[in-house]
Amino acid sequence: MKKIRIFLASSAELDQDKLQVELFISRKNKDWHDKRIFLELTTWKDFISSMTVDRTQNEYNRYIRTSEIAIFLFHTKLGRYTKEEFDHAHQAYLACRGKIKKPRIYTYFKTDPDETIEIKEFRKYIDSLDHFYDTYENMDELFVKINRQLDKLENEGLVIKPESIDLSKIIKYAVYYFLLPLLVLGGAIMTYYYFQPANMTVKVSESNSVPGFPFRQGKVTLTYGDKTENLEIKDEVIFKQIPSKYKHKLLKLIFEANGFVRIDTMVSTSDLVELNIHRDNSLAVIFGVVRDENNIPLKDVVINVKDMIAKTDGNGKFRIDIPFWKQAEEQRLTAWKTGYQTWDFTGTPSETQEWKIILKK
Repeated sequence: MKKIRIFLASSAELDQDKLQVELFISRKNKDWHDKRIFLELTTWKDFISSMTVDRTQNEYNRYIRTSEIAIFLFHTKLGRYTKEEFDHAHQAYLACRGKIKKPRIYTYFKTDPDETIEIKEFRKYIDSLDHFYDTYENMDELFVKINRQLDKLENEGLVIKPESIDLSKIIKYAVYYFLLPLLVLGGAIMTYYYFQPANMTVKVSESNSVPGFPFRQGKVTLTYGDKTENLEIKDEVIFKQIPSKYKHKLLKLIFEANGFVRIDTMVSTSDLVELNIHRDNSLAVIFGVVRDENNIPLKDVVINVKDMIAKTDGNGKFRIDIPFWKQAEEQRLTAWKTGYQTWDFTGTPSETQEWKIILKK
């Protein structure tokens, strides 16, 4: 399997975007499995976080210099070490003496109408290096752009290319060192093992869980051959009596739960499969419109959710973005304006469902 080292860096404000990119790379690995290509995505979280004699950031920088690809994401903050990591990648690229210069650097800025001076200055800095950067408005657009670049690198056959295989050597080695001894000594054992069905335990764990709002229940689907099994999961479930012919083969595994990112992956039959689950943004926003009893939009109505406050605009519209650690399945919202009765309601946040509020005088 040809391993391609990718380093992904960004400021902390884009942690959710980085998680989405990790899932995208996982799906890409599934697509490229038959081509014997594996994308090894690494972020700072994959390194040891305890105190070391050497400066920890130096370890990240060393990994960047040995990577084939470096991806940088920026939004409104530059990040304490992100520029340093970018400079190390750029210096390594310039110093590379091989036919294929590495690492290939890709820089993406998440668009924001209120772009900070810090980010504007960094854009100018990148321009001065004659380095091309790109922008994205949402994750779908970012996925399309990253996927296009990965496919281009594969088509070029330089940075990304399948591992060459010496088939004759593999066959010769297998016959003399494995096949004959196994046929003579292990025939009976292998026959017995082949006919034994397998059990597989699937366990879920939530990273960065919201305090007081843990994962409760979801569904896991396992598909092998023409059979599909669905089990409800809270912590772990066991798929029993998987036919022996599927041992060491890739099975399709899907995890789904309200409020969580869907996982669709391929796993090898084993005693334990662990899934790291993450909440999505379905509970991260409340938006709507406030009108009076005559259906006329009301401006400057104060909207309050916990300690988050917003005001309606000239069209009576409002929007409140709920931080990850304050999200819940239900939120209490109050709306008030001088001369009107206070509106108080508890409901479920939604990215698609608008809250419609009527204030009475």
